[in-house]
Amino acid sequence: MQESGAYGGAYRRILDGYEVTEEQVLRDHMVVAEREGRILGFYSLVTSGTPELDLMFVADAAQGMRLGATLFDHMRRSAAEHGLSSVTIVSHPPSAGFYERMGAVRTGTKPPSGKVTWERPVLTLAVA
Repeated sequence: MQESGAYGGAYRRILDGYEVTEEQVLRDHMVVAEREGRILGFYSLVTSGTPELDLMFVADAAQGMRLGATLFDHMRRSAAEHGLSSVTIVSHPPSAGFYERMGAVRTGTKPPSGKVTWERPVLTLAVA
């Protein structure tokens, strides 16, 4: 996550000091894709309260290999298995197009707050 080229420039500050915590791993539904002990991507799905795709990353070296689509499809199936009817996605602006291609619909915008000085697209994925 910290090495992601998608978070260069002004977007970098959202990851400054960010760590996935043990509490988050225990609370959320997390899936990691790896090869030979190297993490290629992961997602974190919040299943309690308002269901949300909290994190989704694909390593730069794994871009263009359909890993993002594979992880997203897995997340969609996991959401259905948890009995969720929809998942909210507050997207990194450059990633919104990917989520839309995967079937999520833009439903709003989250205004800047804290370290985030830009608006973020909010999307909703209907879970079948």
